[in-house]
Amino acid sequence: MTTVSTSDPLVGQLLDGRYAILRKLARGGMATVYLADDQRLTRTVAIKVMHEGLGDDQDFIGKFDREARAAARLSHPNVVSVFDQGLHHGRPYIVMEYVEGCTLRHMITREGSFSPERALELLIPVTSAVAAAHESGLIHRDIKPENVLISDRGQVKVADFGLARAVTAHTSASTNGLVIGTVSYIAPELVTKGRADARSDVYSLGIVLYELLTGRKPHTGDTPIQVAYSHVHNQITAPSLEVSTTWRDGRGGIPPYLDALVTSAAARRPADRPTDARVLLDHLRQAREALDRGVMDDPVLTSRMRRTTLDPE
Repeated sequence: MTTVSTSDPLVGQLLDGRYAILRKLARGGMATVYLADDQRLTRTVAIKVMHEGLGDDQDFIGKFDREARAAARLSHPNVVSVFDQGLHHGRPYIVMEYVEGCTLRHMITREGSFSPERALELLIPVTSAVAAAHESGLIHRDIKPENVLISDRGQVKVADFGLARAVTAHTSASTNGLVIGTVSYIAPELVTKGRADARSDVYSLGIVLYELLTGRKPHTGDTPIQVAYSHVHNQITAPSLEVSTTWRDGRGGIPPYLDALVTSAAARRPADRPTDARVLLDHLRQAREALDRGVMDDPVLTSRMRRTTLDPE
């Protein structure tokens, strides 16, 4: 989302006789986020209000309500809490925990690439949140740096669970849907079939990790369709090929086992990826432990990073 501060007709209004809209925080492709005061519980919240037109379809309103309720049941320290949802003049809205800080997108823009240790430090809590969602049967469908919030105290939280599914169902499973699942991170099967499962989220997490390590997105193009075509037809390269430092030069390089982790997570074929975020989280933790020990090359670990299921107990 792009941060904005211009005037807005909703600013100053009272939603549902309870939420006083204080100011606009950001605007994205499907909604605008506002800072608000919950006058019933005396707390500051963030309210995401869908754009005009999305509430015209009663079927969409029903899907939005169900997805918001499912997200509200998801309790995890790395998930932005959902408190409430409703309609304002036909526009669906969702009331969320307000996280004061910045998005992962802002951090990438400011810092470019990150060391392998820092990249894993950022992605592990994100993956932990998604793993908790997968265990609850909830697929995010729109994992991207804009949906990862970093609080001023350094806590990482993931937002917008369930919203992409409701909105995508309202639009279409093809080109219109690409607007919802941000095209730079969208899994190939969402492009070709419009269907997602846990491995689709794993793919997006792999793309985010690639960007954290290299400072660039692996799939680019002049139009969203060109980027989507690249997701469908091109396997990403090892992130170590995009940085100047090699693992032989020191700890700043990307070791082979981390290359294997990223390319497996972002494999074109779903069957070649970890089956869900719980498996990916295990891989990420093993990679971090190796980095903490100063291990830069471990063929056994590299092979393990390509496994799609957890090691047997």
